[in-house]
Amino acid sequence: MHGVRVCIRAAEFSATMTEIVRWLDANRHKPTRYKYDHTDDAVLVTVDFPAEVAATAFAVRFDGVCYPSPQPASADSPQSPTQAVPPSINVRDAR
Repeated sequence: MHGVRVCIRAAEFSATMTEIVRWLDANRHKPTRYKYDHTDDAVLVTVDFPAEVAATAFAVRFDGVCYPSPQPASADSPQSPTQAVPPSINVRDAR
């Protein structure tokens, strides 16, 4: 697994997530996991990919940092970014 961490300012979270979804669809990349950590003024988004080339392209496009992900690939379908947002993160508040 190949992970990418992207720090998104809270005020730009909704627009950036929309852009990420469009980019993933346009490039036909299928992440295996999304994770969100929220701070007062930013959201740290972690996205895992099965292929290094996809992780690298995502990191370049969204100014992220690549790292080796310890989580193995799952046979389950990945969640969409909107389904993966934990209830503690209110997307409306992040605008």
